[in-house]
Formats: sequence, structure tokens, C-alpha cells
Amino acid sequence: MSEPRQARTGAVLFGSFDAERRWRPEGLASLPQLADPGADRLVACMDEALFAAAEPGDLLITRDPVAPALVAAREAAGYTCEHHHTGGTHPGPDADADVEHRLLANAGLLRRIGGFARLHPYAVLPATGALADLTGHATDVPGGEQVVRVNGKAWSSLLAARHGLPGAGRVVRSAAELAEAVRSYVEPGHSVVLVKDSYGVAGRGTFEVTSERRLARLVAHLRRQEDRGLAVEFVVQPLYDRVADFSSHLLINPDGSWRLLGVQHLANSGYRHEMSGPVPHALVGDLRRPAHPEVMELVARSLAEEGYLGPVCVDSMMLRDGTWIPILEVNARMSMGGLNLRLDNRVREHGLRSHLWQEDVTIHDSFDVDHLLKLLREEGLLYEGGSGAGVLLLVGGALVAPRGRLVCAALCPPDAFPRLRAATRTVAASAGIPLARAA
Repeated sequence: MSEPRQARTGAVLFGSFDAERRWRPEGLASLPQLADPGADRLVACMDEALFAAAEPGDLLITRDPVAPALVAAREAAGYTCEHHHTGGTHPGPDADADVEHRLLANAGLLRRIGGFARLHPYAVLPATGALADLTGHATDVPGGEQVVRVNGKAWSSLLAARHGLPGAGRVVRSAAELAEAVRSYVEPGHSVVLVKDSYGVAGRGTFEVTSERRLARLVAHLRRQEDRGLAVEFVVQPLYDRVADFSSHLLINPDGSWRLLGVQHLANSGYRHEMSGPVPHALVGDLRRPAHPEVMELVARSLAEEGYLGPVCVDSMMLRDGTWIPILEVNARMSMGGLNLRLDNRVREHGLRSHLWQEDVTIHDSFDVDHLLKLLREEGLLYEGGSGAGVLLLVGGALVAPRGRLVCAALCPPDAFPRLRAATRTVAASAGIPLARAA
């Protein structure tokens, strides 16, 4: 189905952004959480943002079509690549399928993928391995079992604990262990303790214990699941008094060697990513005891020993008392910070930096993506390449009524980011998508 290896050039980018949900093993107990019926719809179109990691000559495959005006705006800004989608304008039997399963059912796109030299999935899911085998890219992705294991919060917490790193979470495997772990943090004075699902993401799967009564309800909830034969696996950590969050981005090669791609500053809204941007130099200089390079070497070596290869994001934080927590969690996949780092690398030669942010917006029924792009261009806010500061709209499909998500990158000098973000919010509100919450 694939072309001869020597004829291949370029990379294929694709992938579902809700990888953690698909990695989560069956038979695990779950935390209480409120259903968010709109979340899956928003996450399903986040693959549009993968254009940020594409180079000319690459192929981007998204689950659904991208607005032609948005594609044109990206091309005008210098972001060009071949683009196909697996969706259509009418619902069909695969309307709810992820991009990986849609690709497996699309012989034409499988042949097209076979003509490229490399496979760069957002994350390696069970279907990704089958797709790689069919297109002659089996050596481009790690095994599915290894990927599932290293992406669990239990794996990264145990790694940090094994090496005596500060801030390592406690892995618990029963309701009784969980209760004991929570109380062990409360006694020294932590008023809020977090219980994290090993495969939770963006706050979905994080439970705050703020009182003995709340802990008792959680323990009872888990014991009922234990009685049904479900296994318990959670990570327990105190809610730290943080002053800064950041992420380190690595690439692990097939031979086990690795390199640091860069470090990004993070801002979160609750437990969900809100902004990635350049990290303050002073913060990087404070990453001692243990030293930042030593920790990244430890993570990379441990992942390579597990058989993982590909992109990695290591989340860390700095506490108010100066403590550096070097491994909060490890995400063995692409990430929003990693995509922003690619955007940043593209514009630094022009004296600009990239700041990626996302926020919830209310979508009016009359909203049109083309109109938003037109208003941004008229206000001189749309990035059009070169050294002129401006904004790129990264995802158009998330702007669907009644509630959506505005995902943008401001390409500008660092001190201009607050002004550009505020101006973009003003234009977005006039286009029919005001903020749905306070920033």
C-alpha cells in the first residue's frame, strides 16, 4: 500500500487530542465528575492546530474540514503544507469516529500517507500502530503498551519518588490507601489535597479534597466501585502554593538519544491549559537542586528504556518558597506548549515571540469564522508573515454555537502580548463571540 522508502519525503501530521481518554485501561475506578457534553465536540477539532508543527512539503490530515478562509489566512502568514480531511459535509456511519479510525477506513488517504517519509502523530493510540503498519511507518511509532504505561500519572509519580525528587505524588491502589494518603498531607497543614485520575487531563479527573466530609464521600464512592471489581489507581498530591508553571519539551530518537527542544511558560485556568509562551530567563536560572538538565536526562533515559520514542512534554512548577517541583507529570505526546514552541521558532528570526492562549466564548448563532478573520484583518491584528506583529487563529472548528473555544497565537514582542490579546477579545466580541467567563 506504500511507496518505496527511498521515494519518500516530508512528514504526515494527524491525531486525536483526547488521547488520555483512549489510553485509560478498562476496569479502573473513576472519580466523581460533572458531565460536560460539549467538551468532546471541542476537543475533536483541536487537530486543526497541528498546522503549527508542519513544514512546507508536509501533509496535515484533520478529522473534519477547515474553513477555507482560515486555510488562506495561514498560507498568507507563511504556514503552508498539503492538507486533507477525513470528514465530510454530511453525517455518515463514521461521523463520531476519531481521525485514526477514519483513516483506517480510507484507502485513498492511506496510500497518500505511504508516500511520505515520516509519521508524526499527535499521540500514539491503539489505532495509530495499525495505521503505521499499513503505511510502512512501523518504526516511526512506539508500541501501544509502552505508550499507555508511561503516560499514566502513576508512572511519572513513581519515577519522581524513586529518585527522591521534590513534590512526587503518592500512588494509591485502594480506597483505604487513598484516605490515608490524603490525611497524611492534611496533618502537616495542607488545606486542599488533590486526587488525580492517572489518565485524567485538563481538570477532567482531578478531585479536590477540602474537608473530612468530602473525603468520606469520595472514599464511599470508590468503595462501591471496588465492590464491583474495579481497580483503584490514583495519584494524591497537596495543592501547592505555586508561583510559576512551565513545561520542558523533548524529542526522543529511535536510538534512545534525545534533545531538549525548549522550555515554555504556562498559565492555567483551574487545571486546564490557558496560555503558553516564552519562559522568563530568571525562572530557568532558578532550576537548581536538582539541575534542569539532569532531570530531563532522567526522564528521557527512563522513557527510552520503556521503549518510547517521539515528543515529550514534562510539566513542572516553582513554589512560593523557592522549591522546584521538576516532574509534576509527563506527557509522552505532542502538546499545546510544544506547538507554540514551533510557532515561536518560526518567528524569532523576525524579533517576535509566540504566545498561545485559549479561552471559552459564547457563540451567537449568526457567527461566521470568515467575518472574524475579516475584522481582525481590518483592525491590523491578523498576522500576515514577516516582522509585523499579529494574531493567528489556530482552530476554527471550535467556534460553534452555543459555546466554543477561541484558540489563538499572538506573534509579537513579549511586551505586546497583553495588548494584542485584549484587542483580539474586543474584535471577537464584536464578531459575535464574547468571552464566556472572566479571564
